[in-house]
Amino acid sequence: MTIDLFVKNGRILTPYGFYEGSVSVDSGRILSLSKGSSTPQADRVVDAGGRLVLPGMIDMHVHLRDPGFTEREDFETGTKGAAAGGVTTVADMPNTTPSVTTVEALREKIAIAERKSVVDFALVGGAGEVSPEDLTGMAEAGVVGFKTFMIARFKELAASDGQMLENFKVIAGTGLPCLIHAENEDLVARGIARARELGRLDPVAHCEFRPPVAEVEATTRTMLLAAETYVHLHVCHMTAKGAVEALRWAKSRGSRVTGETSPNYLMLNDEAMTKVGPIAKIDPPLRKPADQEALWGAVKDGTMDVLASDHAPYPREEKEKGWKDIFEAPSGGTGVETSLALMLDNVHRGRISIQRLAEMFSANPARIMKLYPKKGALLPGSDADIVIVDMDMEYEIKGEDLQSKQKVTAFEEYRGMGKPVMTIVRGEIVMEDGLVTGRSGYGEFLRPIT
Repeated sequence: MTIDLFVKNGRILTPYGFYEGSVSVDSGRILSLSKGSSTPQADRVVDAGGRLVLPGMIDMHVHLRDPGFTEREDFETGTKGAAAGGVTTVADMPNTTPSVTTVEALREKIAIAERKSVVDFALVGGAGEVSPEDLTGMAEAGVVGFKTFMIARFKELAASDGQMLENFKVIAGTGLPCLIHAENEDLVARGIARARELGRLDPVAHCEFRPPVAEVEATTRTMLLAAETYVHLHVCHMTAKGAVEALRWAKSRGSRVTGETSPNYLMLNDEAMTKVGPIAKIDPPLRKPADQEALWGAVKDGTMDVLASDHAPYPREEKEKGWKDIFEAPSGGTGVETSLALMLDNVHRGRISIQRLAEMFSANPARIMKLYPKKGALLPGSDADIVIVDMDMEYEIKGEDLQSKQKVTAFEEYRGMGKPVMTIVRGEIVMEDGLVTGRSGYGEFLRPIT
């Protein structure tokens, strides 16, 4: 018997720990995990050379801008970045044009992504001012969750408290999670107005006048509402110490709630706004070092569940408007390609273990989106989504090298150690030694496992 792929001599991470050995792959799935030196007949043999062999990373929070804003990014360039960064599955958010709030819009996005995507993809539906029929219809059509913005320009994606509670009841019935952008819209609007009154248009004003309490209040409020329905609430891009405390409190009382943060918040604080200005502008904004320490504490003790990039690129010329008026610059940046390397450097620094990193950036996202163990684990029968990592490889992040359409990053010239050197999606090598080899249209649409 000849198999498709044999990865040998690896330090392989399974849900049960590491072992030194090999992975046999056939027909897109893991056939077996083995020890020993025997090599079966295979169309391709990859010698991992003792390097780490991890489950492919799952970035459950990306904005690939397609359809509607393809001058910023699209499914081809965004998923090439994913492949380059060791990410084998992405989950795209619904704030495109049209917003994904109907089955028709969902099907349109699926068709676009199936033509362009290099890695596998899942889609999140919008849950703002939408009908119960649209929510259940999207669930039946294959979304892996719903997204509600407590502050948004898109009315169909934003919800009042009453609407949010009604949506939670419907979403709870689908068994899918509801993802939340938690910020108090009134507090944010008043803060921005006050900054303008004072003539504070400098980059740091974005952090000072969009205060942590806006996030903490909204996070606590939505947790209370969600607890009434037993919906699975997933709080996105958490930044503030008080929000971490609310997450810990909600979990202690048995609420179905998970939390997510990103390398942006773990590795950058408000001082970055004085150095790279609007390039580092994201929502919620970068916080104080004390907030970072609270986030790292939640990572270490298991309170925080997920790492995700919140990849949301904009052209440099749009971002740099913020040097004159920070509130004129859009919020968001690149991240899907750099997140794993940044976190591997933190493994070297002793801030997170490789096991915990894989749990937060692979297994937990798969579980939350009901894709596990098809995704998120190296187990017989699982999809052969694999990333080989060289922990001794030094790197320097340069925007000009990114696969994204936007060659700009808040981590410009960051030097670290530990980098993905091969990305495999369902047994196909889509990145090797930094070169993206995957073809557009290879990625498959993922539905929750029922």
